[in-house]
Amino acid sequence: MGTLLICYSVSRVGVSSPGAGLARTITSLGRWWHPAENVWLVNTGYRLDEVRDVLSTLLDIGDQLLVLDVTGRPWAASGVYPEAEEWMLDHVRGYPDS
Repeated sequence: MGTLLICYSVSRVGVSSPGAGLARTITSLGRWWHPAENVWLVNTGYRLDEVRDVLSTLLDIGDQLLVLDVTGRPWAASGVYPEAEEWMLDHVRGYPDS
């Protein structure tokens, strides 16, 4: 399992927009946290390129998508609620046994 940072920028908004489809698909990938608009962290068994390929099919021409593997990477935050910090400690810095 790894943790992926997924960020996107879409030109259309609304219920039938790429963003709505992206959100539904992202939440189906594994345990997730949605810290900001168009920014997701997902703990998943899928590979980076698999996630990119699936999500890119939901985009319009000119939309942008970035998927980064952040497993075990250092991080810093401010103003996040305790549950969010716990999620980050568990999924981004890695599990205690890793």
